[in-house]
Amino acid sequence: ANPPAPTPPAPAPTPPAPPPTAAGSQVLVQVALGTDINALASARGLTVSGQFGRRPIYRLQLRSGGDATAVAAQLTGVPGVVFAEPNTVSETPESKRAVIWVIGGDSGTYAAQWAPGTLRLAQAHATTTGSGVRVAVLDTGIEASHPAFAGRLARRSDGSLLGRDFVDDDENPAEEGSRTDLGYGHGTHVAGLVALAAPGAQIMPLRVLTPAGEGNAWVLAEALAWAVDPDANPATDDGAHVINMSLGSTRPTRLLTLATQLASCELGEDDDEFNHPGFDDDRARCGRGFGAAVISAAGNDGSPDVQIFPAAEGEPGARAVTATTQAQRLAPFANSGGWIKLAAPGEQIVSAVPGGAWGTWSGTSMAAPLAAGTAALVMTTSTLNPLPGATGLRQWRAEDVMKRLEDRAKPVCGASVKQIDAAAAVSDTQPPDPSCP
Repeated sequence: ANPPAPTPPAPAPTPPAPPPTAAGSQVLVQVALGTDINALASARGLTVSGQFGRRPIYRLQLRSGGDATAVAAQLTGVPGVVFAEPNTVSETPESKRAVIWVIGGDSGTYAAQWAPGTLRLAQAHATTTGSGVRVAVLDTGIEASHPAFAGRLARRSDGSLLGRDFVDDDENPAEEGSRTDLGYGHGTHVAGLVALAAPGAQIMPLRVLTPAGEGNAWVLAEALAWAVDPDANPATDDGAHVINMSLGSTRPTRLLTLATQLASCELGEDDDEFNHPGFDDDRARCGRGFGAAVISAAGNDGSPDVQIFPAAEGEPGARAVTATTQAQRLAPFANSGGWIKLAAPGEQIVSAVPGGAWGTWSGTSMAAPLAAGTAALVMTTSTLNPLPGATGLRQWRAEDVMKRLEDRAKPVCGASVKQIDAAAAVSDTQPPDPSCP
């Protein structure tokens, strides 16, 4: 097999980027029970352009030239408004730093590269391959015909792909664009790493990013909600068990924090935020244990200070994953900091790219799906903290999966984070100590 072509060096650390601008001059608002959203909007020259399912959360469109940040500030504190915020932009860590993939490698180098050995995937696969677990990949889409995904895509009962495009609002989450676009191929590469870590899992591709690798909070929230309940029936178990988001924003948003809580079903018994009839379906679904572990990329700023949201909120059932090198050290481009607990290989990683090809990419976006795939493996092993009355894969709470990954992880040389060890995570063994040069 030919070795992969060398990847371009990761960009040098840069100062934190300024807060992203609002997407399309839109404001996102949650209102209290009894509040008339149409009256509230029209009184301020705003138009209701969307509702988050049946929930009391709305997208409001500003007049041309309006300032979303200023309008959100004006709405904050208005009686009946729970929160108001601009519809902020999210992006992949790689497109943010203009790091793209390089053609190289084949199916042999994909399987034989350094990452599987470091994670001890072969030993883990002797126990489980993640069969039956559905992993949603929220990204730029997927090349579904790529050989890496043969038999590994989630399907509806009629055989159609269980996925969706939230950018174009259709049921075809295919990659769009070309090599000149910074985000092109990102979702295919990320999904390929889920398949590498959990070859028995079923991937649900959800397109939430443009070919430039950009999306916004509203689209991400819609995709998170759809991922855990594709048929909009809280009584059916058709949603994801694990969600991967190799993306994020330097600006926190209440909507994405809330959407993450709803997806993971880690709502909190005393949380009054969900005491509204609009959340009835979420509570019914979560009452059946139909939630998902949410894994995100930690970002490529090479900084201990930059935080990427929503992962940095530290919600139960959700974790950020940073990247390591073959030398078992933190990658120079990888973010660190106390909000990050887990790491996985992320330097010069071979995976699927459009055109039926293989490519090498570096970033925390590569580390996250390897962790998501390992989470899928954990869910198909012996249960540790089963939910009362739950069976099979639903015996795992999202937070229990995350704690299992953390408890069986090994130290990273010279860093405070721990690297995931798949073999230890699916067994009663402890990971080996790292060999630090």
